[in-house]
Amino acid sequence: METNKQTILITGSTIGQALAEAYAADACVETVYYTYHKSLPRFDTPTIKLVQVDLTHEPAVAQCLASLERLDGIINTLGFLHAEDHQPEKSITRFSPSGLIRSIELNTLPTALLAKHSRSLLRQSPSSFFAAVSAKVGSIEDNQLGGWYSYRASKAALNMLLKTLAIEWRIALPTCRVAALHPGTVESPLSAPFTRNHTTLKTAAESAACLKQILDNLTPADSGQFWSWDGTPLPW
Repeated sequence: METNKQTILITGSTIGQALAEAYAADACVETVYYTYHKSLPRFDTPTIKLVQVDLTHEPAVAQCLASLERLDGIINTLGFLHAEDHQPEKSITRFSPSGLIRSIELNTLPTALLAKHSRSLLRQSPSSFFAAVSAKVGSIEDNQLGGWYSYRASKAALNMLLKTLAIEWRIALPTCRVAALHPGTVESPLSAPFTRNHTTLKTAAESAACLKQILDNLTPADSGQFWSWDGTPLPW
């Protein structure tokens, strides 16, 4: 049976969970596929279907997308900033090759794999989108403070990947809108160590509502831009 309702895939994180709930509440959405790696998330709506996948492992990503019959949108929200053995580098003297490699693996690689293996599915949709949560600190032009070498570099790489993808898909997928999204500073385990004195924190639900509104309003002519949570474009 044909349906005009959308099927969306959202990758897991704090903001990813909020986005999944926002899209599940949308009457225009039939199914939200929500990916997770190890920790099983819980949702109260049958609209959200859980899919376990390692987004850094290409065969797993390919298998995940090959199992879907249709797809109208993807939002990758996976991100890495810190761990017990890695903190954002305030100085180049704190830089480590392993920190950069891990940042690229988690902040950049999954979006490339998702784009590669979703192309044929998104091409079948009359109106699709492909988006990834980036960060304002990934903007080269906006960088006035320095520091955070690995995180900035991996997000800048993500931005370049999305910009390049948008150029290719203007011809290959002319109705697909490609976007990089800055969610603002969101209450989450990722930001927690760095936001103790932050006065403009957003809840994940607040940020998700803003990002969904941006994606809902994008046209193909808007493809290939970097958007802040408030709908204003950011410099690359």
